[in-house]
Amino acid sequence: MEAGIETEKRGFTLMEIFIVVIILCITSAVVVPQFSRASQQARLSEMLSDLQKVRSQLELYKIQHDDLLPGQAEQGGAVDAEQFVAGLTSKDEDGFGPYLKRIPRNVFNGLDTIQFVNDPEAEPCCQVNTGWWLNGATGEFRANDCTQNSLY
Repeated sequence: MEAGIETEKRGFTLMEIFIVVIILCITSAVVVPQFSRASQQARLSEMLSDLQKVRSQLELYKIQHDDLLPGQAEQGGAVDAEQFVAGLTSKDEDGFGPYLKRIPRNVFNGLDTIQFVNDPEAEPCCQVNTGWWLNGATGEFRANDCTQNSLY
């Protein structure tokens, strides 16, 4: 090497690195909330699918059992919780069922338990921490997770 000839230096300056970091931060600030909304929508879709599945199987059960819900002795009467789950998840003496492998979990609170009420005027109130809500008087099955999902 001759004296006085400078060699070319390669690499990034601190300013260039700083600009790249800022661009990445801005991009992530825009993209991350969209993934969050997509995740919320996916959970809502899954919950609605589970509701449809359970409701359709309850209707099938009622058709095959003289318009009674599982665990119900008379139309509009109280529903026994253990008999309800067993009626949906196992085969009965007439050879009907099982209608579901298991009661699905509510994806918003992770619970597969059911609050049973027997009042035609009742609405899910979320005071009891369960995944689902069933009104034996009306046969209405809804989500019970203390969000707007109980409207479905």
